[in-house]
Amino acid sequence: MANTKFTGRSDSYIFEDAGGKRDQLEQAILNELQAKQYPLKATIQTLKGGKGLMGAVFAAKEQCVVVDVDSEAKIAISNTTVGTYLYVEVYLMIQEKIFSAMAFDAAIGNVFKEQKRNAYYVAAKEATESAFGKLGLKLANSGYKSTQRSVSNEG
Repeated sequence: MANTKFTGRSDSYIFEDAGGKRDQLEQAILNELQAKQYPLKATIQTLKGGKGLMGAVFAAKEQCVVVDVDSEAKIAISNTTVGTYLYVEVYLMIQEKIFSAMAFDAAIGNVFKEQKRNAYYVAAKEATESAFGKLGLKLANSGYKSTQRSVSNEG
């Protein structure tokens, strides 16, 4: 497999006394996306992260709510329990593509793709935050927002 680089952004949340609400949160997020009639196709998927030892055999796997944006971008809403706390992260991950700076049409196309991806991200984040309220989750932090995160599948 060729080396691939991803960029994106994320927002993180931590909730007190919510460690047992992992599955309920996933369903509440799906319900909120459907109730708000956003044109987002969301499913619960198990995503594999990294290669792990000995290739993909021991790679970390995480169940997430996933929104497919386009062929190069996904939104993943993951949550995990740490003691009695629930940690939630909303990620927008975009596969970087290299294109010629001379190709104006490609550059304009990327601007429109970015606009669509940002709109999908904001909609998914809003539905997630609405689900927090429906479940009565008590925020333990004010939320962390990354400006940009880059990851690569290079060894």
